[in-house]
Amino acid sequence: MRVGEFAIHADSNEISGPVGTVRLRPLIMQVLLRLVAARGAAVTREQLIDDVWSRKIVNDEVLSRAIAELRIALGDDSKVPRYIETLPKVGYRLVATVTRPATGQSGDESGAVPPISNEKGIPPAAVAVRRWPMFLTVAGALLASAAIYFWLAPGAAPAARDWVTQINAAAAFASDPAAELAPRFAPDGQSVIYVRRSAERSEVVIHETQTGERRVVVSDTGIITSPIFFPAGKRIAYWRRSAGGDEIVEHDLAGNTRRTLLDSAQHPLGRFDLAPDGSRLVFASQAKAEFPSALKVLDLGNGRVAALTQPQPGEGNDVLPRFSPDGARIAFFRGSESHQRVWIIESFPPYAAKAATGVEGLSYGLAWMGRDGPLVVAADWHGFRALNQLDLVSGETRLLGARGARHPDVGRDGDIVFESATYRADLWLTGAAEPGAKRQALWQSTRYTNQAEFSPDGKRVVFISNRDGAEGIFVGTLGADARRLPLPAGFRYIRPHWSPDGRHILAVRIAVTDSRPAQQQAVRIEVESGRHEVLTRAGDSVNAVHELAGGDLLIGEIVGYAMRLVRIAAGGSEQKRLALPLVSEFALTGNALVYTLPQLTGATGCELDTLRCTPLKIDLNDDNRFDWTLAKDAIWYLGPDPAGQRALLRHDLATGRTDHHDFAPSGAGTSLAASPDGKQLIVVQEAPPVIDLMLARKNKK
Repeated sequence: MRVGEFAIHADSNEISGPVGTVRLRPLIMQVLLRLVAARGAAVTREQLIDDVWSRKIVNDEVLSRAIAELRIALGDDSKVPRYIETLPKVGYRLVATVTRPATGQSGDESGAVPPISNEKGIPPAAVAVRRWPMFLTVAGALLASAAIYFWLAPGAAPAARDWVTQINAAAAFASDPAAELAPRFAPDGQSVIYVRRSAERSEVVIHETQTGERRVVVSDTGIITSPIFFPAGKRIAYWRRSAGGDEIVEHDLAGNTRRTLLDSAQHPLGRFDLAPDGSRLVFASQAKAEFPSALKVLDLGNGRVAALTQPQPGEGNDVLPRFSPDGARIAFFRGSESHQRVWIIESFPPYAAKAATGVEGLSYGLAWMGRDGPLVVAADWHGFRALNQLDLVSGETRLLGARGARHPDVGRDGDIVFESATYRADLWLTGAAEPGAKRQALWQSTRYTNQAEFSPDGKRVVFISNRDGAEGIFVGTLGADARRLPLPAGFRYIRPHWSPDGRHILAVRIAVTDSRPAQQQAVRIEVESGRHEVLTRAGDSVNAVHELAGGDLLIGEIVGYAMRLVRIAAGGSEQKRLALPLVSEFALTGNALVYTLPQLTGATGCELDTLRCTPLKIDLNDDNRFDWTLAKDAIWYLGPDPAGQRALLRHDLATGRTDHHDFAPSGAGTSLAASPDGKQLIVVQEAPPVIDLMLARKNKK
C-alpha cells in the first residue's frame, strides 16, 4: 500500500519515499500499520499499547519514543503534521492518504485475486473497528487484556438460525469400517470431500450429497488428511505424509496430476485451509521442536511464505486455521493440548491477533457460520466433546449438540458436516518388571478413562472417567468395583491425587459456565463419605494440588500455560512460592519432586525440603507432557524405542539408564501411574476410535 508519498513494504519492514528506502524496526512498522488500519480515525494511546505491545508492560514514554521514531522516518513534523497527528489526551491519527494499488484480475481460480477494498483501498479486515468485551484468562490462558479489538468486514450478521434443531437432525452418510476423516464441502455445496483411511491406504473420496454417489479420486499408501477444493472445483489440495516427509499437494482432478505446494522443509502440520478465492494457503508449522507451532501463509501466485503468528515459548501452539468466508480473517486455536482458546487474526498486515473468548479446553476444529461469524466449534467446553456456537461480537458460547463431534464444516447453503467420533480408553494393570507381559483391564467402560493414581497403600486407585456423562472422580479397589464420588454438578473434576493418609482425594474443579473467567479451585474430598470442602485459601487459579505429609498444600498456580509452584501452610493461608521456575508439569513421591519446563526437553529432580535440584537427561517435552509418572526409583514415560516406534520407557534415577518396553500408553491426559512400591503400573490405552461422517441439512421452512 501507499501512505502519502511512501510505499509500505510490510513484509520487509521497509518504506520507500522521496529520499529512498528506509528500514523500520518491526515494532515501528506495527505502529504504522495499526494507524493505517484505523482509516483516519483516532487511535488511543491505550489501544496502540494493547495492540502492538500485547505481551509486555509498556508506559507512555515508550510509545512516545516509537511515534517520534516513526515521524523521523516519514519526515513528518509534529507541529505541522502531514502523516501523524497528535490528539492531546487521546492518542494519534493518521492524516495521510492511504491507497492500495491493484494487484491482479479477478476471475477463475488460477489468477491472483486482490482483496476486496473500500474507497480508500484498505482491505476489509481493516474497515470497521469494533470494541470487544474483556475476557480474563481461564484454565491456564495466557493474556488478560484490558480490551480486545478486531477489524471485521462490513455487513450485517447472518439471520438467526435454529442451529440446535438442525444439528440434532444430523444423519450419518458415511459409515465405513475404515476411519472417515476431515469432511469439507465443495464450493457449490453439492458434494463433500473426505479421507477414508485404513492401515494400508488413504483414499480421497468425493460424495454427492443429493444422489449418494461416491468416487475415489486419490488412493495412496501414505497418510492423507485435510482434502479441500479450489474455488472452481477442478482441483483439490491435501496434506500427505510419506517416508519422504510431510507435504501439501495440489491434485488436478481431470488430468489426475499433482504437484507439491509445500514440501517438508516448511514442516506443515496436517490441518490447513485455502482462502475462498484460492490465492493463499494458511497452515501451521513447527520448524523447531523447542518452539510452538506457528501459522504461515503461502501466496500461491508467487510461492512466497510469510509468517502470520509467532507464539512465544509457554503460549502453546497455533493450530487448525480456517479462513473467514470473505478471506479477511483467520480463526485458529492457541494453547496447550488441553487448554486451547479460539483466536482471530487478520489475514492481511498488520496481522493483529486477539483471543475471541476466554473459554478453553480440548479443541477439535471449527468453521465459520457467516462472514462475521458466529463460529461452530468442536470442543469440550461443557464437559464433553460436542459442537458449540461462539458469537464473535459478545464472546458468548452455547452448546449446540452432536456429542462426539469433530472438525465441522459449513456449506454455502448452511448445511453442516462433521465427524462423529467415539473414543474409548481403559486402564490396564501390569507388572513393572515386564510391562505388558501380563495385563489386566480395570473397570472397563465404553467411554474414556484416564488420570489414574494408586493410593498410598497400593490397594486402591483413583481415576477420572466420563462413563456417567461429564467427567467425574471414581475410586476403585483392586479386585473389586469402582464407585463415583458424589460431587456437586456444574463442575468438571481433574487431576485427582491421594492425601498421604489415603483418607482424602485432592483435585481441581472447574466451573462449567459461560461466565469467564471460570474458577479453577482446589477441593479436598473424603473418600468414604464423599463430603468435600473447597480449599479457598488456594485461590481460584489452581491447576494441580497435592497434600504433603505435614498437611501443607503444594499447588500449581496458573501462570499463562505454565504453573507457579506455591506451598501453603497447613490449616492456614500463608503462601510461599518455591524458588523454582515456572513449570509445565510436576510430580511428587515422598520428598522427591520432578518437574518439566514449557517448550524445553528434559526434566529436573529436586529434594522438596531443601530444593536442591539436579537436571535429568530424559526426553520429556510438551509432546509427552502428560505421558509420564514418577515412581520411587524411576521415571516411566512415553518415548521412542531405538527403531523410532512408540514405547514405554523407564529411566532409572540412580543409574541414569533408560530401558524400553513395547507396552506404550496411548491415552490423552495423564496416562501412566506407578504403585508406591514400584512393582505395578497402570497404563492408559485407547481402543481404535469409531468415526462416521454426519450431515445436518439446513432447515427449510
